[in-house]
Amino acid sequence: MNTDVPPSNGRETEIRQLFEIVEGVHGGVGGAVVVVGEFGSGKSTVGRSVRPRAGLRTRFVRARAGEHGTDLFARLLGTGPVTDDVDDVVAANAALDALADATRGGPVVLVVDDLDRADHSARRLLGILARRVASLPVFLVLIGWRRGESLPAGAAVLRLHPLSSGDTAATVRGCLEASVPDSVVDDIAAASGGNPLAAREMAAVLTPEEMAGHASLPEPAVPGPAWTARWRMLAQGLSETGRAAMLVVAVGDGLPITVLAGACARLGLGGDELDVLESRRLVRVDESGRGWSRRPHRSAAFHSADAASRRAVHRALADELQGNADLVLPRALHRAAGEEGTGTDAGDELESVLRTVEASPAALNGWLRAAELTTEHDARVRRLVSAGLVCWVLGRPAQAEWLVTSAGVTGRDVSIAGTAAQIRGAVALSRGLPADALRILVDGAGAAARRDPRLAVDLAARVTGLAWWGGRADWAEKAANLADSIEDEAVESSGVFAALVRQAAPAGVDVMRDNFRPAIGDLTRSLQDAVNLIEPRELLFAAEIATMVGDDVGTRVFCERAIRAMRVRGRATELPFALQLQALVLAGQGRLEAARAAADEGLSLAAHAGEETDGAFQHTVLAHLAALDGDTASCERHRRAVTGRGAEHPTASLDWAAGRSAVSMARFDDAVEILVPTVLGERRHPEVSLLATPDLVEAAVAVGKPDLAERALERFARWCDAGSSWGGAVQLRLTALAAGDSEDLFDNACRATGLAQRPFESARTRLAYGEFLRGKRRRVEAREHLHAALGVFESLELPAWIDRTRSVLRASGEGRTHDIPVADVLTPQELDIARMVSSGRSNRDVAGALHLSSRTVEYHLSKVYVKLGLDSRDQLAGALAD
Repeated sequence: MNTDVPPSNGRETEIRQLFEIVEGVHGGVGGAVVVVGEFGSGKSTVGRSVRPRAGLRTRFVRARAGEHGTDLFARLLGTGPVTDDVDDVVAANAALDALADATRGGPVVLVVDDLDRADHSARRLLGILARRVASLPVFLVLIGWRRGESLPAGAAVLRLHPLSSGDTAATVRGCLEASVPDSVVDDIAAASGGNPLAAREMAAVLTPEEMAGHASLPEPAVPGPAWTARWRMLAQGLSETGRAAMLVVAVGDGLPITVLAGACARLGLGGDELDVLESRRLVRVDESGRGWSRRPHRSAAFHSADAASRRAVHRALADELQGNADLVLPRALHRAAGEEGTGTDAGDELESVLRTVEASPAALNGWLRAAELTTEHDARVRRLVSAGLVCWVLGRPAQAEWLVTSAGVTGRDVSIAGTAAQIRGAVALSRGLPADALRILVDGAGAAARRDPRLAVDLAARVTGLAWWGGRADWAEKAANLADSIEDEAVESSGVFAALVRQAAPAGVDVMRDNFRPAIGDLTRSLQDAVNLIEPRELLFAAEIATMVGDDVGTRVFCERAIRAMRVRGRATELPFALQLQALVLAGQGRLEAARAAADEGLSLAAHAGEETDGAFQHTVLAHLAALDGDTASCERHRRAVTGRGAEHPTASLDWAAGRSAVSMARFDDAVEILVPTVLGERRHPEVSLLATPDLVEAAVAVGKPDLAERALERFARWCDAGSSWGGAVQLRLTALAAGDSEDLFDNACRATGLAQRPFESARTRLAYGEFLRGKRRRVEAREHLHAALGVFESLELPAWIDRTRSVLRASGEGRTHDIPVADVLTPQELDIARMVSSGRSNRDVAGALHLSSRTVEYHLSKVYVKLGLDSRDQLAGALAD
């Protein structure tokens, strides 16, 4: 039987379960399955999938409304009525005889869809047959069963639950163009409640503005025709007051049930209506006492009501929430929604409340409603720009830009113009246009310098960071000028962050122009007060400063604090950058798995937010991780994902990653060719060129070009002397390498402090010293340092560096001790892997068999080679046979 599952909107698991049940009919054993689930859950999709895939004769029929059982069965078999007798037993016996005749040509599968629409006699007849077909090669697939009726005994039940959020999103995505932002897809998926039909219908009724991500979806989302009709049918089973109570819950979704009950009372509804809705599973009350209307029924109930009824419910909820200090925003939202036309007081109250709350979808809807409620131009502009800022914070750049453009900002209000510049600059940067971003941010900061110092400080910090990452000293000078233009009184009133920006911006210019003293010291001292910062954006700027001065601990601490705050507050937009910065410092420390997890999450979030750069920064970090792994192909793949995006995207770090990869693989000639322009070129990136220096020095010494090493080391040494803790420790190694014949320098490098947070660099120092001692024919001493390096590389799981160290160990004369049994040398897991590999199995096969990752298998295999003194897997079988 064909077991491939076709696309089925997330129902692959249920289809597999169905075919496991149907499989028995191939052996002549009959049976039945009833597929049940709510309207639109995909019952027909699952049940009908048996037709093209069972490899059996299949008959299909869709029940008609009110159809009698004998008539339905006759249509199913393509015969006349099997009997005119209405007695259940007689009818069932006649049907069984007809089935026996139908199976003379072999097993058959009978599929009945929409069975819940038929007369009760149809379900009764098919229920009897479901119990009695076991002796025949017949399988019944019964799709749909009327709620409240007992399911047939003897039949398997395949119950369809709501789709997961991921499967629902995939269903929605399949209905829309690829350009539709993920935020739109996610909103529909949530509104549909995991119902496939509702999800498809909601996607189908989107407006062009909604599909482009410009306009917010209505709250709740608009249902399609089938679900609208379904709700009307369900509503017929409710009393008039029951339907009104359902509207109350749909409008006040998520409010305490006591508030919903109070609103019902204000509208003159009975006190037990909510209980009735809960008993019918249209409303649920969670553990905290909040009432929620079922999805997608909420959308259908809300949009089936007229606007006047909805406004009346909003007003009742606002009145019920009066004086509730814990629900100030919901009250203001409902009051504003209850207004007809424009309402100055309601709009002003809503704006006042919104200025006190964090960014959220509710806040976004509030700003948009507040803008609708005013006829005054400046108020409308202010509220639309505020809505744009919320969109940007929530990770909806397309809508943010559209709102700012729609607002028609004139610049009369400096604060509004500055906020608009903040949004436009961020959007430009997400599109890979740093020069445009710089121009917009500089203009906004200049305008806000006197009138809105807090905003000016924020914009100046963004310009500063943009200049540093872009490697543009001329941009950094503009940032310094902006910071300097902020008056002293404004700085004092703006607190620690303003002082930090004022101090860091000019110091950054000096660092970028190689004037490391006293700039590095000034930046380091500026971080002392930064520990008091609490805002995520401010913490990120502090992390950028720590990165520039080579303070790993500071970078990591500030990043982690910023990320925690962003997750708690839902600040999605800047989270990818925060994760990128965290991944960079983790990579420098050799913590590749943690770095890869941060970079992968950042890449996913960047794509989800609709960044046109598609996570270029994250691809850059991943290129470095692949380089440290010695995975040249992956490094190049991530490089290609970034290059070609336009000349404005900096590529210096990507070039460093390529050189880093060459050093990891001991391809030193290639490394020199790549890294000389990166480190010593006239257009070098000020920060990247410093960080890439250790790789160039090692490669240059290895290929006999000490002059290159000395040129690179001179600038790096001045940076280290100015205050970098880890840099100073690495500098000792580089000096020893460049000297060529100085044991004392290597001793000093091995004893240097400052690498506690950088075990990878510490291991490189040990490896370099071991190579130096081996060259002096002091092999025993060399092995001591080589084993120390190997232990660290193994703990960091760096295959390329493990191989390099192992090669030097073999060159030092170390090999396998033949009189020690292999089982005493290898761990049980290493032995299992070695035996499987020696039998010819690939790393991937071994990984699958042992439930490990391929990378973990490669890591353990490297340890096996070292312990046994082998060069390749070709020697492994012989070693195990000894």
